[in-house]
Amino acid sequence: MTPKQNWTPKLNQPSELALIMRDMHEESTNRKNSLEQGQLDPTLSETLFSMITAHPTKPHMKGEGFEPYAKSFIGIYNQIHGAEEVGVQIQAHNNMVDACIACHTKFCDGPISRIEKLYVR
Repeated sequence: MTPKQNWTPKLNQPSELALIMRDMHEESTNRKNSLEQGQLDPTLSETLFSMITAHPTKPHMKGEGFEPYAKSFIGIYNQIHGAEEVGVQIQAHNNMVDACIACHTKFCDGPISRIEKLYVR
């Protein structure tokens, strides 16, 4: 084999924070679908609780002020899972979407249009 045949590209691995955000988006999409069908969503992800200490893709994506946003998000997330009625969970879910947009407006605005699609109308 020639060196060219052994070569494989080095792909960038997603950061810890990026992986958490992807998990949160997938969970939020699934919750939205459940809520739109009138069903409470019991899913509880433990990974998001480490977002405060997770390393970002680029340092500027998690600067001063990130921690209060993350703590606010976690508080809202706990409201989602404390909800015993669909309407209450929808309100908490939409509050979570608002919190995500607020944080992403300050730190990483790229995924905002994707996040906006998570609202339950």
